[in-house]
Amino acid sequence: MAESFKVKPIGKPSQWLIEAASSITLDYSGLTHEITNEMTEHSIKRHGDSNIHGAATIISMDFEHIPNIIKTPDYAIIGAIRKEALINAYAIIENSITYLYFEEVLISRRNKALRGKTFYKITRPLLLDEFMKNVSRNGKTDISKAKVLDFKNVQTAGGNPGG
Repeated sequence: MAESFKVKPIGKPSQWLIEAASSITLDYSGLTHEITNEMTEHSIKRHGDSNIHGAATIISMDFEHIPNIIKTPDYAIIGAIRKEALINAYAIIENSITYLYFEEVLISRRNKALRGKTFYKITRPLLLDEFMKNVSRNGKTDISKAKVLDFKNVQTAGGNPGG
């Protein structure tokens, strides 16, 4: 029997994310990043079979990367549309592995959150154009009006998004 729906807050959006969203008329200031047991179960079910994914297999320890991914990504796509849902996508490259994290923007009366949707990894560093192709694969995700950010190739004062 499946366990009941559980939400785990990760934290408030970073200033760079609030500003990026604002630049495309989205307000993330009152939202919180969160993951759910459904998202972790989905990610492990879809991307956690070592027979299929080999070195790219998602394991429970990988979820510890998510707070860092959303705080200091190498790349981000903010405000993309996938199946009529507003989403954000983030990538961080650590030890030659690219971690990809996707979240849905929930801005209804009942739910106000940046809720994790899926998480997986690729066993090599991705370039920005490869990340963008990965996010918009199969034409299912429209990134034409989204804000695309490349922190990997931009030096900021503190070495982190937003300086």
